[in-house]
Amino acid sequence: MIVIWGGTLASKLFFNGLMFGFDYGLYHPDGALYSFRTLLMSGVDKVEAGRIVAEWYQENSFKSKPSGPDLYFENSQFRWYTYKPRILFPLLSIPFVKLLGVPGMLAVPALSYLVVFLVTAYVAQNLKLPLMGILIGFWMSCSITISRWVFSNTTDGLLLLFTSVLVVLLFKNQALKFNFHFSLLLVFITSLSALTRFSALFWFGVALIFLIHRRIGTALLLASVTVISHIPIFLQPISGHVLKGSSDQSILGKLVDYPKLLARYTVVEVGQLLVLDRLLLAGLLFAFLCSILNLKSLSSQVFIISIITLWLTGSIDGTPGVNFRYQLPIIPLCCWVLLDSYHKRKTLSSPTKSV
Repeated sequence: MIVIWGGTLASKLFFNGLMFGFDYGLYHPDGALYSFRTLLMSGVDKVEAGRIVAEWYQENSFKSKPSGPDLYFENSQFRWYTYKPRILFPLLSIPFVKLLGVPGMLAVPALSYLVVFLVTAYVAQNLKLPLMGILIGFWMSCSITISRWVFSNTTDGLLLLFTSVLVVLLFKNQALKFNFHFSLLLVFITSLSALTRFSALFWFGVALIFLIHRRIGTALLLASVTVISHIPIFLQPISGHVLKGSSDQSILGKLVDYPKLLARYTVVEVGQLLVLDRLLLAGLLFAFLCSILNLKSLSSQVFIISIITLWLTGSIDGTPGVNFRYQLPIIPLCCWVLLDSYHKRKTLSSPTKSV
């Protein structure tokens, strides 16, 4: 799996991630502010940090030509308040930026993607399906959509790390029995994920899984932690980022427009995958079908509820055509579903030994 990940990384770096002129390459516009904040946390002066990032983007970015260090300052057009609560990615990137400069911002997302491969290998080994695990690893590595986000200086790859840890926790405790260390780790990854990007709906969905299985205490704990950890996000001016595709600026008007926006968002997002990444779309549809056929399985339940909550998260943002960005955390869960479904089918088809 490490070899597959390394090959995927090398391919991304060599081709710089560009596809049909649609991509931003390795350095996404959002990553400029994360890079700036990392330099600030590293002790670099504000003006100097802005100059370093601006010059780097002018020379190395694609379709993004920021200029002037003041672009990244507080209250600038880069919407500092939107990224203000997202401190985890800059903090983790400090040692890599000190060592490599701005390119060090690519390290945390790339290493997070490595965890996805390792978790997939872990599940495959425990289900005694190592070859199936390798096949799924190749499937991930061939997706230009996944590579676009996990090898870019944004928080998207880091969020995959937490859903990968969630897969391990649920895989090892499929009865969802209360366990102090299990609950502590759930609280830990839920809290940290709120420091990467808005993910409340996803964790509410996970809490719903516990509620369905009558683990009411854990469900309430997870829901409470989700609310508390997202308070810094809710305290920011978010009205301009909710249902941005709506022509009506009032909350009530946006809610009335929402069904139409959801339909438009779905058509555009699925259409994009159909054009740009049919392999990823096929794998997701197959995983969804497996989940429907294997609905009693925990992996299937988590996958279905998670894809719904992640889809709602993307549609609430109201920006269609962002190439599966908001749904990216589903990938580790998708790998688990594929492995689990194949394992159950293989077990059922195996002849029983006579006693």
